[in-house]
Amino acid sequence: MARTSLMMALVVLLVGCSQWVPAAIGTVPIGAEVRLRLSDDGADSVEESTGTRRSEVSGELLRWAEDVMVSAQAGAVNSGLRQRVILDVDQIVGIDRREANATRTRLLIGGLAVGIGTTLILTVKSLVEGGSPVPTQLGPDPVTTPAVLRSFGLTLLKILH
Repeated sequence: MARTSLMMALVVLLVGCSQWVPAAIGTVPIGAEVRLRLSDDGADSVEESTGTRRSEVSGELLRWAEDVMVSAQAGAVNSGLRQRVILDVDQIVGIDRREANATRTRLLIGGLAVGIGTTLILTVKSLVEGGSPVPTQLGPDPVTTPAVLRSFGLTLLKILH
C-alpha cells in the first residue's frame, strides 16, 4: 500500500498544472514566466554571466526592449537563488510562456481526491475492524484497493502522454 501511495503521489506531482506554450517574440507581458530559447551567441552570453552554458533560460521576464532581462535560476540545481540574465533580442530564437492547463489541474485535483478518499476509507475500515490501518499483503481478491490505485495511476499516465 505504501508503495502504491508513493507511486500515486509521484504521478500527481509530475502532472503539474501548467505547461509551456509558444508565444510570439515581443508579445509576452513583463512579469510573466517565460522560457527563452537561445542562439549559439545567446548560449555563449549566458555562459559568460552564469558560468553554465545553456540553450534555454527560464524565469520571470523583467524587461523587453533593445535587450531582454530575465530573473533566472542561478546554476544547474534549483536552489531558489535567482540572478538577472541580460540578452540582446537577436540572441533569442524563441520564447515560451507558462500557462495553466485546465485538464492537468482537474487530473491533479482528482488524483488528490482519490488518494485522500482511499486513505480515509482504509483508516475507518481498520478502526471498525480493529486491525492495522495498512494491509500487509494482498488478499485472494484480485481487485484490491492497491490494484485499483495502480490501475488508476497507469491510466493517468497514458492520458497525459
